[in-house]
Amino acid sequence: MNDLLSSSLFSSYSKTLSDISEKILTAESIQIVATADLEGVLALAQIEAGLLDAVKSYKRRVLPPKKNISRTEAIDFSAYNGLIIHIDPFHEPLSKIDTEKHIHLTPLHATVNFTNSEREHHGALDCVVICAVIAQQLSRDGLRVRRLRGMAISGSWLRRNLDANYDPIMSVLRDHLDEEGSIEIRPLPEVPDPIVSMIPGLSKGMLSRLSKSWNSMDIDERSSAISELILPTLRHDSLSTMRLEELVWHRVMLPGYVIDLASQLHLSQESWPEESDKARLHASVVTDELITSGHL
Repeated sequence: MNDLLSSSLFSSYSKTLSDISEKILTAESIQIVATADLEGVLALAQIEAGLLDAVKSYKRRVLPPKKNISRTEAIDFSAYNGLIIHIDPFHEPLSKIDTEKHIHLTPLHATVNFTNSEREHHGALDCVVICAVIAQQLSRDGLRVRRLRGMAISGSWLRRNLDANYDPIMSVLRDHLDEEGSIEIRPLPEVPDPIVSMIPGLSKGMLSRLSKSWNSMDIDERSSAISELILPTLRHDSLSTMRLEELVWHRVMLPGYVIDLASQLHLSQESWPEESDKARLHASVVTDELITSGHL
């Protein structure tokens, strides 16, 4: 794995995250707190993988889903002992990590500069990738940390800002994980069994025919065929340009698994329980499965 912490994405937070990792490694008692939402579980699993690989004991605290917690309701940590790691993926992005009373992990503002552009690009680091960085610091060569590495991009995919505009964080993170071999990027016709309903107006039959002839096509033929395939989709405004581009040209595949990441996340969201207690139990089960298998 290449060091995410030393990448430009984390230039403003490298020292703080290094200090947090050291604080976790030296803590005698650790409690990790997250809500029973997919976003919280994806981040929670990263931290737990790092702790397990580092042979550090901890307790998991799964709160009700975010929708079942009032915006004005503060979490009471008085009954929790030791070092508390609170994963808060739905918080507005901040410019620093609050470690005053406990470690409060929220999305963070970030700036990206590209070599072919003089303009600064702004975005947000989500909790999943932040927790993936901490996990790597806890156990750089840990088996579970490496197994979950490709899932580090899942939080960026779930964030709503991908539906509004270009997300530079997503692009840089995708390229980083692809270069280190943690994920593989494939165009839609090379994905074994994608969920077609994620792209409104897309013809499953046309995609099936295109997939069968894909390997015999040259670059120009592929480009033309893809354009024809997604033409009906362009009449719908439910997908942003970037999300559509990711679904068509940049499908994320995890090593050794045939279901692409976007389809995994879609299926997981569709099957997530609505009732609070069932969601909490489900969240713990999914966390265990993530740590064990590296995918949903």
